[in-house]
Amino acid sequence: PKKAAPPPADEAELTPEQQAKKAAKAAKAAEKAVKAAKAKARLAEQKVQLASAGTSDKKKKAAAASEAKQKEEAEELASALRAAEATPKGKKKDTTAAMPRSYHPPAVEAAWYDWWEQQGYFKPREGATEEPFVMVIPPPNVTGSLHLGHALTNAIQDTVMRWRRMCGRDTLWVPGNDHAGIATQTVVEKALKRERGLSRHDLGREEFLKEVYKWVEKYGGSINGQLRRLGSSLDWSRSVFTMDEKLSAAVLEAFLRMHERGLIYRDNRLVNWDCALRTAVSDIEVEDTEVAANTMLSVPGYKDKVEFGVMKEFAYPLEDGGGELVVATTRIETMLGDTAVAIHPEDDRYKHLHGKFLIHPVDGRRIPIICDAETVDMTLGTGAVKITPAHDAKDFATGKRNNLEFINILNDDGTLNANCGKYAGKPRYEVRILIEEFLTSKGLFRGTTGKDMVLGICTRSNDVIEPLMRPQWWVNCSNMAARAKAACAPSPQEAVKGESFGIRPPAAQRDWNRWLSNIRDWCI
Repeated sequence: PKKAAPPPADEAELTPEQQAKKAAKAAKAAEKAVKAAKAKARLAEQKVQLASAGTSDKKKKAAAASEAKQKEEAEELASALRAAEATPKGKKKDTTAAMPRSYHPPAVEAAWYDWWEQQGYFKPREGATEEPFVMVIPPPNVTGSLHLGHALTNAIQDTVMRWRRMCGRDTLWVPGNDHAGIATQTVVEKALKRERGLSRHDLGREEFLKEVYKWVEKYGGSINGQLRRLGSSLDWSRSVFTMDEKLSAAVLEAFLRMHERGLIYRDNRLVNWDCALRTAVSDIEVEDTEVAANTMLSVPGYKDKVEFGVMKEFAYPLEDGGGELVVATTRIETMLGDTAVAIHPEDDRYKHLHGKFLIHPVDGRRIPIICDAETVDMTLGTGAVKITPAHDAKDFATGKRNNLEFINILNDDGTLNANCGKYAGKPRYEVRILIEEFLTSKGLFRGTTGKDMVLGICTRSNDVIEPLMRPQWWVNCSNMAARAKAACAPSPQEAVKGESFGIRPPAAQRDWNRWLSNIRDWCI
């Protein structure tokens, strides 16, 4: 057997010659290891290059095949589209050619609608005996082009109409466009201002109406074209516009009948007045917007922003010179229309003022101090409330209860009127600053505090709504609301045809009842 190697000697026991040999051997081994590592690295690199070259070739081949396929499909679709577009208007498209392998909407949809319309497929059949199925399109506003919501709802309506037609019913879907009153007026006015620097007042009524009809002609046709593109199966021979003579005649007839029945009446009441549009707007066109204390907002017609969310206190001097009564308001300019200051009849602080009068600091009018428990909350503010019956809904009711004078301070455009003396003709928010300065000069201004508040903003013009007394036409909604509420069955299953109806889901029925229980007469 081979003799076992002796254990390695301690480095210190080796001779210099042995140490040199050992070092040379170690160096040679290290050099060999380095060469092996380099060779291994070169081999790995070569493998990577070979693999990469193979993958690159595959990718190039795949890309070329894909490009060729796309080119072939594009040529196929282009050919189909050329064939479809070559179809004479109103003629049936040739469908004998091979169907393209992929779906291409322009090629598929081209020419069909013109043929359907030419064939009269969307019109009711003469002498038909089948049960009719008729819908009137919710007329889109001629304020611009249709949007995604229109596409969705019209697709659903068209599905219903086509299904009824397939079931054998004699169908009619009536198209039309809505003049959209204020909305159209607004967009036309903006276009006039932007393109010609003019307002409707610069043009006058007749010329402005011509501009409106130009807009209607432009966008009404565009909207009808969009509906055709959607494939909506409408009977275009019956297309109408809400200001057409026959529709206007129907509106007048309905108005007169409702007036004769007492459903429409005339009254001088507070309305939501838009000073920018110079018109009353309905409740649903007013958005109640929460405004934080000391907020600066842009208001139409004003170069500088206006501060809102500020409660201002000022004093009314007593007629007998025996003191003053401090009130607070976020609309200090309306003090020009104040006709009373209300206190609570049980408020011990003011019992000595019952039956007394104040002096208006601007025009010297005598203003009564009235006792009204419905108006005043003793725990809020100073416990004294200024009353402006012609410019605030709550004050309007207070004025009616106490037979107060109603003083209107505003013109239609939001400037102050002749009832305001030296402030007449000035914009309302400029007068807000001037009144504060005047009261300060008289020693009657008592300071300001920030206050979060809610502003009524017109959704069409972004103007701040002013409650304003105007003779307007109103619809009496109370009886109609009661009937509509009573006709709603407790559940859809309990509804009786011709007598009642049901609403799904139950939450929507609660909304229905809540809305009708708090209905107000509608300003039209």
